[in-house]
Amino acid sequence: MRRSLLVAAILAALQAPGAEAHFRTGKLGYRSTITGIEPRMPGLRFKILYGDDQVWLDNRSGKTVIIKGYSGEPYLRFSSGGIYVNIHSPAGYLNQDRYARVTVPKSARVKAKPDWQKLAGGDVWAWHDHRIHYMNPIPPPQIKAAPRKPHHVFDWTVPATENGKRFLIAGSLDYKPPPRKDFPYGLVISLATLIGVGLIGLFALRRVLIRSLK
Repeated sequence: MRRSLLVAAILAALQAPGAEAHFRTGKLGYRSTITGIEPRMPGLRFKILYGDDQVWLDNRSGKTVIIKGYSGEPYLRFSSGGIYVNIHSPAGYLNQDRYARVTVPKSARVKAKPDWQKLAGGDVWAWHDHRIHYMNPIPPPQIKAAPRKPHHVFDWTVPATENGKRFLIAGSLDYKPPPRKDFPYGLVISLATLIGVGLIGLFALRRVLIRSLK
């Protein structure tokens, strides 16, 4: 009974990998991009969701793809039967919070035999991954020193296998200054609208005056 409750809790946490699971990071200015798959793997499509929050995979290769956890253990499995999570991987628990501020149960051990539980059918899934973002709410020194300039933060890799063949998802984390919160965009738009309306009125008045003088 206790095990079934634990499994249910893990699956519930992983069933909603949307933006609700982690706050949107666009306001922080960070953005991760995939720079390549090393070596190239036909049939696999990857992209980053929500700035630097999640890795998205569409597996059309017809092969079994395993995403490795933070210590190299099997974490996610994409196969013909659907998408599965290894509930013995610490990654599944650590990923529930952006900064891994969680307690990992004793049953989640890197060297434990994988216990695969089905997440969903199909070929597509997205997961939060700490390797693609900065693991501290306090910005790194270079950003703190010049927050209004763009910066390269670091390069990253996520290891995986396809039918046992190793490959890397390679990417880059960068910083672009977010829009200033104190800039009055609404006021500027309102003023521009008023000026536009005023100019239209002036042109109309000018036409009327010209006609009256003829």
